[in-house]
Amino acid sequence: MCIQEFILNTGNFTFLLFLLFPVLGAGIKYVDAAFDEEVFNKNKAVIIAPFIGVLWAFTMILHPMAATILLAIILGVLIKGKIDNVAHAIGLISIIIFYVILWYVFDGVIIYFMPLFFLAAAGVLDEIGNDVISYNSEFSHNHSFGFQFFKYFFGRRHFMKVALIYLFIVAGFPLYFFVAFLFFDEAYMMVALYSQSKKDDTI
Repeated sequence: MCIQEFILNTGNFTFLLFLLFPVLGAGIKYVDAAFDEEVFNKNKAVIIAPFIGVLWAFTMILHPMAATILLAIILGVLIKGKIDNVAHAIGLISIIIFYVILWYVFDGVIIYFMPLFFLAAAGVLDEIGNDVISYNSEFSHNHSFGFQFFKYFFGRRHFMKVALIYLFIVAGFPLYFFVAFLFFDEAYMMVALYSQSKKDDTI
């Protein structure tokens, strides 16, 4: 019996997805904030990184759609050069090593390659849009609806969510993966808000 069948047979598959995705989202933002904004301890981020990598690989092995979504996120940040600190590198190496181990221990997992490329492209566009609003001061001063909507849309990286909704409508993938991704994103944003509050306290 492969790991996917075991988890499905226990009846806890959806619960596990809803638990793991937000942990992953919060974890990668913690690492981001530790190195990019220096609001968290970098040594702790380095220690946490391999555990996040192991959980990431474990979540990927649970289901082809989970693997597709999480691999698309990895490809998006890799293409945009966002693996830019030692903790991210450790996390990525941990994902690769543990995923390969799980692949051989269990029966492996299928990856949906067309949806993968589609979601990865959406992820890259999200990263590009997020970079634009971060570095272009016009978005801080221009309060027109168009600018503010662009800031909201790419600030929350909604392009990948739209791509996921499209796949669920066209390909009929289970909706709970979209919900799990929302949990991932909201946990990411909660840590971002907390890190911003810590920065504001130091000003």
